[in-house]
Amino acid sequence: MAVKITGYYKLPNEIEPQLIEFDKVFNISFMRKYTKYKTFAKFLTGGKFNITCQKDFEELPEELMDKHVAKNTQFKTWQEMLDFATDKYIISKQK
Repeated sequence: MAVKITGYYKLPNEIEPQLIEFDKVFNISFMRKYTKYKTFAKFLTGGKFNITCQKDFEELPEELMDKHVAKNTQFKTWQEMLDFATDKYIISKQK
């Protein structure tokens, strides 16, 4: 899977939400430390999610993602994992 997944996030000191690539938010260091996977792509593949484009990811039922996250990461829900990773990414960009 070589699909680039992105999301819009309101970063500190920014007026408009910014487009962020998930490969940067969920980098190898983050994935190895907090999940059972080395990359975000392998995380999605491990969940047996058929993600071939951004739309596939956006249409993925959150309850399925929550189950996969709870089983394979240190987080209870997808939103918790996403918020934590985004916060870490923002902090790293401010350095």
